[in-house]
Amino acid sequence: MTEVDVRTRVRARCIAVRVGSGLYGLPVEHVQEVIAMRAITRVFHAPAALAGVTNLRGEVLPVLELGVLLGAEAETPTGEARIVVVREPGGQKRRAGLRVDQLSGLRDVPAELSPPPSTASERARAAIRGVIAEAPPCAVLEVPALLDSSLLVELSGRGGGGG
Repeated sequence: MTEVDVRTRVRARCIAVRVGSGLYGLPVEHVQEVIAMRAITRVFHAPAALAGVTNLRGEVLPVLELGVLLGAEAETPTGEARIVVVREPGGQKRRAGLRVDQLSGLRDVPAELSPPPSTASERARAAIRGVIAEAPPCAVLEVPALLDSSLLVELSGRGGGGG
């Protein structure tokens, strides 16, 4: 009975992923699936945040460099790299793959999160909902904020062009 009480007090869960030396959490309600690295076709003149596109069961899936969206440089994927397919549950229902260096399991997200560290880049702070303080610390990300990144605006057709 106590175990059930503990589970009902947990607000949410996230999939912990490594990108560079950072540990980040993607809320499970935004994760559609995790797939192995596969061929990614680079898009001509695309920003560095867009790794390219890949085929996911007959549909074109844009693959984003999570590290670049968070203010780091793009790195060559290792054998442990994965693509986490995320989506918005409501609203525009956008979907994209996020390239991560490694999966690190599931984490419970407490009701109270610590604020983002002041040492994080401005881009990272804009996408971090808060930090799970329990070791190892894990920054929980806002998927819509990642998809709305200023690095991707020119691709969306919503750019502030003069026309």
